[in-house]
Amino acid sequence: MAAPWMTLGCLLMTLPGPVMAAPTSPPTPPALTEAETATLVARIQKTYAPVDTLTASFVQVTESALYGRDEQVGEILLQRPNRMRWDFAGSGKQYVLDGKTLWIYQPAQKQVLRFSQIQEQSMIANNLLMSLHKVGDDFDPKALPAETGYRLQLVPKDPTMRSQVKEIVLALDDKLALSGLRLVDPMDNVTNLTFRKTRLGAQVPEGTFTFQVPEGVEIIDAG
Repeated sequence: MAAPWMTLGCLLMTLPGPVMAAPTSPPTPPALTEAETATLVARIQKTYAPVDTLTASFVQVTESALYGRDEQVGEILLQRPNRMRWDFAGSGKQYVLDGKTLWIYQPAQKQVLRFSQIQEQSMIANNLLMSLHKVGDDFDPKALPAETGYRLQLVPKDPTMRSQVKEIVLALDDKLALSGLRLVDPMDNVTNLTFRKTRLGAQVPEGTFTFQVPEGVEIIDAG
């Protein structure tokens, strides 16, 4: 026969404890109406129209069934109409577009890819970020529910771009500063970009968009 204290102990262990209510999060506000979305798009265009440069730090997370998950961080600088610079921390990788030529520098391979013929449609993220001053002209926007700020699903009006991207979602904070971008391609590869410290109208030092080929690096003409 079990000792009384053992029986009592087992009983206490089987008694149900106090029921704890599951934590609840505040409900997500409903998406904007069509009229509210049109007003938001007009505000975005008005905000971005007077400036021709955008700088931000970014976190890029790419998820692919073939290559798995990859996360990179860095700094981005864009200047309308067709200049950009992406500097990736750690790896030293760079994307530099000087207005005519795109340079993709990969230090680990000691190679730089040189693209002389650039199709704007093939650079979807940059094309969008450089076009926020006319986002309503280039895309059909649809507001999505957002816990904070705003989220817009963008359908490209250009048929060529529609064939290259399955989904585009743009995120802006309450002050319309760029905060995120989600891209899904036709193969269901997903790229999520999160932006911080977004600045508009920053001064660009001379030579920012000029790529200097490091000594010992092979140049590969990629088209």
